[in-house]
Amino acid sequence: MESPNNVSSKQVGVRLPGHLYRWLKEKVDSGEYSNMAQSVIGELTKARTLEEVRHREAPFYSSDDEPLVRMVNERIEGVRREILEEVERRRA
Repeated sequence: MESPNNVSSKQVGVRLPGHLYRWLKEKVDSGEYSNMAQSVIGELTKARTLEEVRHREAPFYSSDDEPLVRMVNERIEGVRREILEEVERRRA
């Protein structure tokens, strides 16, 4: 049997829940897609793209070692020091 990674195209038969069928049918009826097969392929492709984008972005915000987190923490610390200095100046 061939590995799924080696298959460029594969026909799959599935039953769609009614709400998904109606949603995809509306896309076909509105002209967004030419037929149901294209609507399924198009929407699955969009979903996959969004998942890949989220997957790439998730690690960027996840760890204290990440550059963005470090940069935000440094900026917050800088603002905190400025406020403390201003409070000290007003007291003097």
